[in-house]
Amino acid sequence: MVPIYEFVCESCGHRFEELVGSHVGRDAADVACPECRSAKVERQVSSSYAPPSRRLTPNQRRRLEDKRGVDRGGAKERFKRQRAAERSAARRRGTS
Repeated sequence: MVPIYEFVCESCGHRFEELVGSHVGRDAADVACPECRSAKVERQVSSSYAPPSRRLTPNQRRRLEDKRGVDRGGAKERFKRQRAAERSAARRRGTS
């Protein structure tokens, strides 16, 4: 995922987005406003973004949670069952 950060210029108030990171050779400290060229910019807290093709609908999310057992403590129950099966297999190997 490419980090696109939102910035606000403290001089002119312009809001803009900028690619930042080692893969593009630009640090957040090197960003300047594209409108007034001021270096006084503040990085904003961005909401997370997922492309529409990767977003789950509420029904897809619910079905996935039901399948995985993520909701309603299912992960904990799966782990308990897995540990019990491992212990049982270890006992069988030890007595054979």
